[in-house]
Amino acid sequence: MNLLAKLSDACEKMAIVLAAGILILVFCLVFSGVIFRVLGSNFSLSEELSRWGLISICFIGASAALKQKQHVAVNMLMQVLPLRVGKVCVTVAYLLTLVLLAFSTYYSLKAAIGAEGMAGDIIPISMMYVKLTLPLGMSMMIVHLLHGFFGIARGRDIDSILIGS
Repeated sequence: MNLLAKLSDACEKMAIVLAAGILILVFCLVFSGVIFRVLGSNFSLSEELSRWGLISICFIGASAALKQKQHVAVNMLMQVLPLRVGKVCVTVAYLLTLVLLAFSTYYSLKAAIGAEGMAGDIIPISMMYVKLTLPLGMSMMIVHLLHGFFGIARGRDIDSILIGS
């Protein structure tokens, strides 16, 4: 197993652990917020932290979904093309996706760093930390896409090299 495959596997495991941990925290926050409301107390931190957690789950979890080929794709055309033509089409798709993710990662990182001075509405924590989950998730997606891109030539059938399922 080459270095890129190991890095991709490590990113997948990290994304799953982070997303699961954040999901557990969001559940506990929302559940405790409901309990506090029933008891007549207001737990306003739960709403903002839950919103931040759900945003983080989306961006980090998307990278694990990419690695596991769980993103939605319409592959009917690819599956009827000859393998060589399919590989060319898949290569173009990988390159376009990599370029889009590279631009998105750069500008989301720039936006996150630019949000350093901004604080949350209720919690006075820098919004930079919340916004850093977007470039983190995208950079993990780039690792998975690079691993898949360099595996296109070795692919024996079209299903093994497609980006999504």
